[in-house]
Amino acid sequence: MNRKEFLRQLEELLYDVQESERREAMEYYENYFDDAGPENEAKIIEELGSPRKVADSIKKDLFGENYNAYHEQSTQKQQSYENHQAFENQQKENKTQRNILIAVIVVLTFPIWIGLVGGLFGIIVGLIGGLFGIVIGVMACVLAAIVVGFVMAGIGLVKTFTGFPATGLIVIALGLFMLAVGILGLLLIVWCIGRFIPWFIRGIVMLIRKVFIRRGASI
Repeated sequence: MNRKEFLRQLEELLYDVQESERREAMEYYENYFDDAGPENEAKIIEELGSPRKVADSIKKDLFGENYNAYHEQSTQKQQSYENHQAFENQQKENKTQRNILIAVIVVLTFPIWIGLVGGLFGIIVGLIGGLFGIVIGVMACVLAAIVVGFVMAGIGLVKTFTGFPATGLIVIALGLFMLAVGILGLLLIVWCIGRFIPWFIRGIVMLIRKVFIRRGASI
């Protein structure tokens, strides 16, 4: 042990002494080493003993008769601090081990994750494709109804003015009916797209979150 290490340990042991008194004690021993000179450093350290012995001597001079009670209280505080530090170190070690275990599990189960993600993606694509097909089919029927309605109304008008008024009126009525059905269907499709598509997307997002959150919790 050299002078620098001795003084450093001494200052640490005097942590519970008032700053002014600690500074005064440190200045005293620094001057003591300076007066002795570098060549007598080892001799001075041997003469003084351990830094703890010097610190106890300083505290006895400061606290007098109350030193025993103070020393016991200080020892309890030190023990409590060491226990707390040991507990924190153990917690950090446990957290590190848990993180390593999670990383190992994730790596080992990587093929399973890939399969789950691929399967989920396939289900989503299938649902979207099926929904798209239904929408296209319904829109085709609606457009057909509108076109047929216009055509029948036109045919009915021709028949009405070419000598078949009764038949023409019936055809016009059927054409208007088909046209009304087509327009109502078109409005229904627009309403469904405005209502169902956002709900469908939110449902898919919630499903993905539930799958991954539960999987992460189980790991």
